[in-house]
Amino acid sequence: MTAMDDRLGHVVKSLEQELSGAKDAVLRPMGLTVPQYSALLVIAETPGISGAELARQCLVTPQTMTTVLGNLTVKGLIERRTVPGQGRAMETTITRSGKTLLARADKKVEEVEGLLAGQLTKTDQAQLRKLLEKCRAAFADGKGSFTEAEAAPAARPARKAPAKKVAATRPAKKAATKKTAARAKKK
Repeated sequence: MTAMDDRLGHVVKSLEQELSGAKDAVLRPMGLTVPQYSALLVIAETPGISGAELARQCLVTPQTMTTVLGNLTVKGLIERRTVPGQGRAMETTITRSGKTLLARADKKVEEVEGLLAGQLTKTDQAQLRKLLEKCRAAFADGKGSFTEAEAAPAARPARKAPAKKVAATRPAKKAATKKTAARAKKK
């Protein structure tokens, strides 16, 4: 056991990576990524959701969600329409083929998550959810946001002021050597 294994954050991240990798393995053959699956799941439950809200619920950046939505649109799994009077805002809905693929994908993801849940009793699962929510609350409302200085308190050396520029003086021309004189004659 290493020092990292004692870190709660490391254990949580390790589990998340294992779970994400297992989901990816069952979704890839269907032509989906984990973020695309997550987006389809939320869109199916919340027709008309905005891209910004979808990004928040899927735990990705708005830029990533823009790419995800573009790919899902190209595949014909979702439709996007502008909302009159809402500027650039677009509402997103899942298509019939999107619903069909989501149903297949969701069964596979449930099997993967079943492996995780199968290790715990129903009481353990409820307790784990409660404990994880308690941990997540530590970062809610900005309580867990750190500035760079707080996150890495080691003092950095102060930057030196830029050196003053000294007027450059041109060096005197060198006397022509035999080689440079010969080259000049050839030209």
